[in-house]
Amino acid sequence: MEISGKRVLITGTSRGLGRTLAFAFGAAGAREVLAGARQAEDLESLRTEAAAAGLSITPIRLDVTSDDDVQAATKLGRIDILINNAGVASFGDPLELTFADIQREIDVNYLGVLRMVRAFAPAMTIHGDGMIVNIATILSKVNLPIVATYCATKAALLSLGQGLRAYLADKGVRVI
Repeated sequence: MEISGKRVLITGTSRGLGRTLAFAFGAAGAREVLAGARQAEDLESLRTEAAAAGLSITPIRLDVTSDDDVQAATKLGRIDILINNAGVASFGDPLELTFADIQREIDVNYLGVLRMVRAFAPAMTIHGDGMIVNIATILSKVNLPIVATYCATKAALLSLGQGLRAYLADKGVRVI
């Protein structure tokens, strides 16, 4: 897919891969990169760095577990490329982790992606064009016991992506 002139929305841009992707898409000529992050200091840091680099990156408050945040993001207009990057991991024995920690992984790594896709895919299908990129990991296929529950959520994400690909392919939306 051509990046030049496209509007891109990336979740989880406070650091790491998400932040790197935001700046890479900006440098590759995206018309606008909407960079989703939860913390005010991360949004300000993104704003400052983007301005210094002269890139069209617009930081937005976006917690993928929040219906309100996701709905607010949809009001910013049509997105050509959605990159579901936000993720959390709990470390330790799955028999000893708290259910709250495990639920947070499910809420962010799986349900957060589904929430984002349900919010943005309909407009893509209306236009007959779009791309959804779900960032998983090799750990979606091979479980590493120290992050067993994280691996399980990423395996669920991989499976969801396969299903979405089947439903959206004939509507012009690519899912990877």
